[in-house]
Amino acid sequence: MSAVIRVTASHVLERWDVKHILARTWHRPPQELRPIGDVAVRRSESNPGGLRLGSIHFDGSMSLRPADAALKGRSFAARPGDVVFSKIDVRNGAIGVVPEEHGSLAFSAEYPIYDVRSPGHLLPEYMRLLCRTEVFRSQVEALVVGHSGRKRVAPELFETLTIPVPSLAEQERIVLAEQEALKRIAEARTITQTAPAEGIREITRFLGLSASDAAPIRFPFVVDSGRLGAWSVPAAVHTARGVSTELTSDYPIRPLGELAVVSYGLQKSPANRPGPNARPYLRVANVQDGYFDLTEIKQIEVPPGSVDPFLLQAGDVLLCEGNSAELVGRPALWAGQIPGCVHQNHVLRVRTDRDQLLPEYLLAYMQTAPARSHFRRRAKKTTNLATINSTDVRELAVPLPPLPEQEKLADVWVAVQTQVREAREKVLQEEAKLRRHLEEMISDGVT
Repeated sequence: MSAVIRVTASHVLERWDVKHILARTWHRPPQELRPIGDVAVRRSESNPGGLRLGSIHFDGSMSLRPADAALKGRSFAARPGDVVFSKIDVRNGAIGVVPEEHGSLAFSAEYPIYDVRSPGHLLPEYMRLLCRTEVFRSQVEALVVGHSGRKRVAPELFETLTIPVPSLAEQERIVLAEQEALKRIAEARTITQTAPAEGIREITRFLGLSASDAAPIRFPFVVDSGRLGAWSVPAAVHTARGVSTELTSDYPIRPLGELAVVSYGLQKSPANRPGPNARPYLRVANVQDGYFDLTEIKQIEVPPGSVDPFLLQAGDVLLCEGNSAELVGRPALWAGQIPGCVHQNHVLRVRTDRDQLLPEYLLAYMQTAPARSHFRRRAKKTTNLATINSTDVRELAVPLPPLPEQEKLADVWVAVQTQVREAREKVLQEEAKLRRHLEEMISDGVT
């Protein structure tokens, strides 16, 4: 473990304690630094009645509390553009600006309210960004006083905080820089939605897929159980409406069970806690929608003579036995990222006969509406979970074009995944760049 030594000149410290030593400082000319109390006015306007109560979250966003929510004591009015913070949780980020779309909100006395617009020195949008900077948050942390667990920032101390107050024109440039960056981030995020949709349409057209879907029935109805192919609400709706779920395609259709081996993994128990024969294994948490989250891989004991049936190979298609109704049956393709890895029993493995069915093509086909509808119909649902079993997977109807055509469709989905991956990376890069740029513009005056 490395140690960090920080040296701070004693004359710049307001108090001799660790927090004040660790608090960061603004790198602005003295004439641009002003106490909050000089550029904002604390509101003490009582709630006139009828105002919705607001909540402040740790990311600085605000939301409306339920319409029937009430406070025992007094509440105070906060107008759009006002800064509001939680005395207890401001050190965790619970400080923000009331957004225009919410209108006026009401808060208890535990949430001091400041008008930053009327004095004419600060733009609310600039103040919102300033409150998210590392320097500001470190200085707020240095103000916290009280017993552990109930530490508060008093309004009087908050008002002594010194913040950068550049010209309104510079504040506008900072706000505009954020808006332009957010536009680029939104465009990249859009690609993560549009690219898969376009890829699925291309695969669907190529295969000539057609499978009817039935509109939901929003009132009680009765169906003869003998006519049900599966015990599920979607299956009952299709039966009640007389809609066939049979898949049609321009190519021969075969059940997946004739083209692949579907199997469960290892049952976790106290008997297979990691020991001398421990191996990495995939859990439900590792299998995501189209990719694997390998940030945390756990170990499980597997005797050498028992490992082969559970050992993953590159090209295995994996899906979770249980998931949300929308994600149940969503597959991911294993590429051998972790040598010697096995899988848990709640992760179903599909190993195709490559002479008939390419796993890369199967992955692409399983994104289409008919494949998705199959798992939604077959899933058994509880309040928060939908589950499928190996039989449901084996009975998935799969169009079977020749292998060269399968390769083409696999390439379509690989291209989609590349687009999505690059777009996600761009989002992360742009977000990190925006955080750095805002910090520099506000803290240092860098434009």
